[in-house]
Amino acid sequence: MTSHLATFEDTTLIELALAGQPECFSALMDRHLFAVKRRICAMVPNVTDRDDVIQEVMFKVWLHLSTFRSESSFRTWITRVAINEVLQAYRRERRRPTCQPLGDIDAFASPVESPFQSLARVERAKAVRRAVGGLPAKYRQVLILHDLEQRTARETARFLQSTIPAVKTQLHRGRLLLSSALQERRRPGRPKAVASPQVQ
Repeated sequence: MTSHLATFEDTTLIELALAGQPECFSALMDRHLFAVKRRICAMVPNVTDRDDVIQEVMFKVWLHLSTFRSESSFRTWITRVAINEVLQAYRRERRRPTCQPLGDIDAFASPVESPFQSLARVERAKAVRRAVGGLPAKYRQVLILHDLEQRTARETARFLQSTIPAVKTQLHRGRLLLSSALQERRRPGRPKAVASPQVQ
């Protein structure tokens, strides 16, 4: 966390993050994620599943940051998100069939991946990949480099031969498009393929 961001209150960082300054979201995560990870570690013994839950919590916090209200502290809110995600993960795992057809045994033969990790992660990843793949190229590239490959804004700009302000603008717009696309896919009765909104 940069020194000047470390002095900002959570509410200020949230406002700036929602205004399109991703470094402020990173500052929030740097400030609170360690405590949240400790809570997740206490509830999820499997390291692989634990990492999946942490990634899902970060994604959901980013996706729903605009819904945060100041009735409670941000740490309390993000911890509640984490606990809910752990409980949902357990429910999804219990709904998985315990017996698989013989032809599917190889899918779970890895000693590293559990059935929960193998199936739940693939389902989430497919949905996100489909949504990202439907974005305009300039937003798709910056999201993949910055959010999926965890490159900094400077590294992303260098890779795309662009500028840091341009990368931040495209990142903000790309996240809005991705959020809209994922929400459209979750609506009942909607067609699978949803055209991306036009953003200039």
